[in-house]
Amino acid sequence: MAAYLTGFRWLASRVLGGVMRYLALCLLFVIVFLPAVEAVVPATDLFLPSVGRGQGACPGDVCSLWRTDVWIFNADPASTVTVEMTFLRRNAANSDPEVETVEIGPGQTLELADIMATVFQLDGVFGALRFVAGEEIVVTSRIYDANVQTNTGTGTAGQFFPALPARLALSAGETTDLIGLARDSDGDWRTNFGFVETTGFPADVTVELLDGNGAVLSDTSYEIGSFGSRQMSIADVGGPPGENQRIRVQVSEGPGRLLTFASLIDSRTGDPSTVEMVTLQPNRMVGWYEGVVMTTDGLRIDGGIELAVSTDGLTEFAGVVGIPCDDAFFTVDFGTGPIPATALENDGSFVTVMVMPYTDGGVQVFTIEWTLSGVLEDDGVLSGTLQSVTSDSVGGWSVCEGTAVRGWRAAWVER
Repeated sequence: MAAYLTGFRWLASRVLGGVMRYLALCLLFVIVFLPAVEAVVPATDLFLPSVGRGQGACPGDVCSLWRTDVWIFNADPASTVTVEMTFLRRNAANSDPEVETVEIGPGQTLELADIMATVFQLDGVFGALRFVAGEEIVVTSRIYDANVQTNTGTGTAGQFFPALPARLALSAGETTDLIGLARDSDGDWRTNFGFVETTGFPADVTVELLDGNGAVLSDTSYEIGSFGSRQMSIADVGGPPGENQRIRVQVSEGPGRLLTFASLIDSRTGDPSTVEMVTLQPNRMVGWYEGVVMTTDGLRIDGGIELAVSTDGLTEFAGVVGIPCDDAFFTVDFGTGPIPATALENDGSFVTVMVMPYTDGGVQVFTIEWTLSGVLEDDGVLSGTLQSVTSDSVGGWSVCEGTAVRGWRAAWVER
């Protein structure tokens, strides 16, 4: 079989016993999009952007004592996973950071209470934690004041932080917002924000303070080094106090990549709330991808595929592939023109299902339900599986009925 891509249309043919057979794709089709679900994200490279153990502020002569608890979940029911944990000190070079390793059994959750003391044997330190594992893990945490005085005794108050996948980090030219922030002149509310570098390279960062309508109130810039960790007050950005403010963070220059966060704090009670970065589809993923579809045994090329990805997700795909019909193979088109965007999950994965009828000589001969699933990796490669379920055949086309699953792979070609 030879397959050719001309512009955005696929043309293909297969010669079988000297007879060329081509099935024309009907223009009528049904598309089903599987919904995206937001949740704590599993990954193999994760960062907790704010951890620490040490004394904080001392309002009324009662000092806050900050602690961090961490939970690591291995969802694999069959394998033990080894996790390397690296502490990245705040405002430090981190050229030789502290590293500890733990193992987590199949399906187990490891709780590391007061992790800075019990695992790293450190006190009076703040920063970020990196978790690297051979298989995907889920990491969550709580950073809290362990010296909250109440009428019934000493308690705790703090905030939840999920570990963020490194692939969500901003690269040069990319921007994210931290919304719902506040700082008032009476000192009742304050906001801290910060970021951690995830690649081992420096970066220049521009931070803008905006009001609820998106007007820029003030701006400033920062430099962050290799695996740097920083935290600042919203007051450092300048501008007037106010409610419903937001911070816009942009990597303005440099090869480094950033994850960012904020904490909105009630100064009267010390109660903090986590503000996560808005994780939009990174611009580096936007564009056209072209690649190949393999035979069901994965040994030969059996077709081609083209996909379009925007900031909203998958917006178009098309291709050509052979389908088995008893001892013969026939080449068919699959795909769409522009479609409503199928959002990519936080791990870059997606699933799209579409049903397409096919005709021969103007007569519908069968229907194929196509399931295109894949994942967009950090290196810009798309790959996954293409499943066809052929049904509703007529006459001799009944030999084409059945299910076939093939692998596919595509690379970015242009914006």
